Amino acid sequence: MPNSSRILLIDDVPMFRELGQIFLSRSGPVDLADSGSSAFQCADEHPPAIVIADMHLPDITVTELCNRFKTHPNWGNPRIVLLARPDAPEDHAEAVRAGADDVLFKPLERDELVASVRRLTDFDVPHGLPRAEIDRPVEITIGGQKIQGIVRNVSRGGIYVDTHTPIKPGEEVSLQFSLDEKGIVVTPTARVVWSEAGKDGVDHIGLRFLEIDAQTIEKLDHYISDNYPCVRSLPA
Repeated sequence: MPNSSRILLIDDVPMFRELGQIFLSRSGPVDLADSGSSAFQCADEHPPAIVIADMHLPDITVTELCNRFKTHPNWGNPRIVLLARPDAPEDHAEAVRAGADDVLFKPLERDELVASVRRLTDFDVPHGLPRAEIDRPVEITIGGQKIQGIVRNVSRGGIYVDTHTPIKPGEEVSLQFSLDEKGIVVTPTARVVWSEAGKDGVDHIGLRFLEIDAQTIEKLDHYISDNYPCVRSLPA
């Protein structure tokens, strides 16, 4: 069984392994690996509670990596954090589709990395990302059709929307909304995670961001920091 605080950090660049180990030194035991194969050997000896992996390892895809860790009968289904390139929105989308529990952008920042680990391994606090209320119009594009809605709250991982047009879970859409009156517009793609019918023909929808870059995540973080906490706590 995995140690409830054990971390496996996988990166083929020695500098990032060393830096990550320093950042995580107070979070629990940290094992290091430079490839998928060496990571699996580490997991056999010391099953981790959380896996932190670069997305571009030389010997394995992120889909294969996530699937192996999530399905191995002796590794306890660890939480997975994938490390994406800051200027590659497609990395974030690939990580979400592969099954990552969280996605961070390189270069790593200590506070962000430690916060992700705590959020995913500390079972005394909610696992959801911090959310902030927003109440801003959003345009949702799906299959050429444009749907109007209202963003009720936002996290760095997704949004909660009210709309009069039902959208099925699993659908992938394009979004456009502003964070405030200053016109800070964000345009990620997203996947519908859940949907439920409300009163008066209003549907409530949770969306998780797919294609999004580090600069947009930074804008979201600033907004959430300025407007946290949120009274609703819903997954997305």
